[in-house]
Amino acid sequence: MPRHSSKDPIRALLRPLALAQHELEVELLLPADLSRQGPLMSLPAWTPGSYLIRDYARLLDRVELRDARGRRWPVEKVDKQSWKLPPLKGEARLSYRLFCNELTVRTNHMDATHAHLVGAATFLHSRDELDRPYQVNFEGFPSSWDAATSLPERRGALLAEDYDTLVDSPIELGTFRRHAFRSLGSTFEVAITGPHRGDEGRILEGTRKIVDVCGSWFGGFPFRRYVFLLTFSPGARGGLEHRSSTSLLQDPFALEEPQGYHDLFTLVAHEFFHAWNVKRIKDRRLDRFDYSRENHSRLLWFHEGLTSYLQHLVVMQAGLVPFQAVARSLAGTWGDYAQRAGMREQSLEESSFDAWIRQYKPNEFSPNSTVGYYDKGSLVGWLMDAHIRLGSGGRRNLVDLFRRLWEQKGEGGISDGEIRSAFAELTGEDPGAFWDAYIAGRETLPADPIERAFGLRFERGTGEATDVASTSGPGAWAGFTVHREEPSILNVVPGGPAWKAGLSYGMEVLAVDGWRVDSAPQLRRRVQGGRPGGTVEVLAATRGRVGAYRLRLEEAPPSTIRIAPDARATKHQRDRFEAWSGQPFPRVRARVR
Repeated sequence: MPRHSSKDPIRALLRPLALAQHELEVELLLPADLSRQGPLMSLPAWTPGSYLIRDYARLLDRVELRDARGRRWPVEKVDKQSWKLPPLKGEARLSYRLFCNELTVRTNHMDATHAHLVGAATFLHSRDELDRPYQVNFEGFPSSWDAATSLPERRGALLAEDYDTLVDSPIELGTFRRHAFRSLGSTFEVAITGPHRGDEGRILEGTRKIVDVCGSWFGGFPFRRYVFLLTFSPGARGGLEHRSSTSLLQDPFALEEPQGYHDLFTLVAHEFFHAWNVKRIKDRRLDRFDYSRENHSRLLWFHEGLTSYLQHLVVMQAGLVPFQAVARSLAGTWGDYAQRAGMREQSLEESSFDAWIRQYKPNEFSPNSTVGYYDKGSLVGWLMDAHIRLGSGGRRNLVDLFRRLWEQKGEGGISDGEIRSAFAELTGEDPGAFWDAYIAGRETLPADPIERAFGLRFERGTGEATDVASTSGPGAWAGFTVHREEPSILNVVPGGPAWKAGLSYGMEVLAVDGWRVDSAPQLRRRVQGGRPGGTVEVLAATRGRVGAYRLRLEEAPPSTIRIAPDARATKHQRDRFEAWSGQPFPRVRARVR
C-alpha cells in the first residue's frame, strides 16, 4: 500500500548514452537531508509479481558520486547490489549506467525504436527510506517519443509518492499508439508498441469488454486510471501485473489466427484481474517487500492459480473466447497435471513457497518432483468454484469469494485462514478436508464435482502428451519423453518401462531394435510400433559411452483429457453452465456407433 511522505523527493534524470547499443544513464539528485546521512543505495534483486532473484545490479556500472560543487567522491560497494555513500553537505548527484537489452515484462529494453523500463531494474533507492518520493525526467531521447505509464505527470516530471509506487509503475517510451476509453467512472489507456498483423480496433474492443466484466464483478474499480502497455515483438509473450497498469508482450504474427486473439485476450484478462488478486487482495507476507532477497508466500496458488482459472471466465463472459476453446485449454492443463509424477511429491502450498528456487528454475527432474501453482492452482480454482456452486444451489460462485474478501479485508492483507472461512461460508462445508487433500496435500484432483456442477463430461484417452513429444502409442507405453526434434531423452517417468530398464535424462538414443534413429519423430515411430507386453531394444549413449537397454512395454495409461457437454445434463446443470460461461449450453453431438 502506498505510503505518503513529506520528505523531499529524489529527482531522477534518464538519458540514453547510445540507443542502438542499449546503454542508459541514470542520474539521481539526492536532496540534502538524504545526502548528509551517507545513505546506503541499493538496486532490487527482483521485481514484485515475478518470484525469481534476477540480480539487476549485474547490468549496472560506472557508479559515480559528485557533491553540489561537482567534486567527485569515492563510493564503496558493500554487497552485490548496494553502494555506501559518504555523508556530504548539500545535494549530491549519483549517476550510473544500465545495459538494457532484455525484452521481457520483468527487465529493461531500449533500442532505437522504444524503451521499456522496469522500476526495480532502473532506480536505486535508500535502503532505509522506501517512503521517499521520486520525480522522473527524461533528456536526450528522440523528440517524437512520448511516455506511457500509470505515474501522474506534473510540469514535465513523472511523480511517484514512494519507492514501492515507482517500482510498480513500468514506463514505455517511444512512438506507440495511445488509445483511451472509460468504464464505470474510471479511465483506461492502451499504449500499443510495434507493428502487428491484427485488428487494433478488435484489440481495443476486447480489452474494453474484459474491463467491463471485471468491473461488474466488483461494482467498480479500485483506481481512477489504468494503463495497458502492449508491445508486439516476434516470439514474445508474457505479462506482469501492477496496481494501476500492466505490461504485456505478444507475437505480432499470432493475430493472423483466431487462436492468437484468444491467447491475447486471456493474457489481458489474467493480468487485469491481478489488479485485485495479489495487488490489493494479497497475502500479508507480501504487504511490505524486501527488495534485497526472496519474499516467501504459501498463497501463490491462490494469487496466480485462481487468477489462471478466472481468466477463462472473464473472456467467456466477455464473449471473446468460445467455451470450446476454453475447454481445450483446461483439458490440456488437466491432462498435463494428471501425467505429472510430481503431483504426488509436492503440494500447492509447497510449490508456492518454493517458487523462487523451483518454479522459475526447472530442471529435467522437475516433472517428477514438482507441481506448478499456476496449472494445478487453476484446476483447484475450478474445483473450488464447483464446490461453491453446488453447495449454494447455484446462488454463489468463486467470484463471490473474492468479493467477500475485498469487502471484508480490502487492502489489509489476507491469510490462509480467512480464505478458508470465506470458502466455508459460501459452500456450507468444512474446508479442512478440501485443503488437506488438494492444497496442503497431494491427493489426485477429482473431476466429479466439476461434471456435476456444470453438466460436463471428462473423457480420458491415450495419445501424445501436450507439452513434450511422447513415446506412447495407442496401446503401448515406453515411459519416457523426448525432445521434439532430437532423439534425446527429456524425462523418464518413475516406475515406468524406461525407468526400470535404466534409461535416464539426457541420453541420446541411437537405435531401436537395431534400426538407426536420426530424429525424435523417427524414434517415436520405432517405439510406437511395439505392443504392450512386448520388448524393445534401445541403443543409447551418455557421457560418450554407448549402452544397450531392454524395455518391456506396458499398457498406455490415460494421457489426454477431452471436456465435453454431457447429453444427460439436467436443467439445473445447464443453467449453472450458462451462468458460469455466459454462453449457451453447447449442442451435444450424437455419437456414431
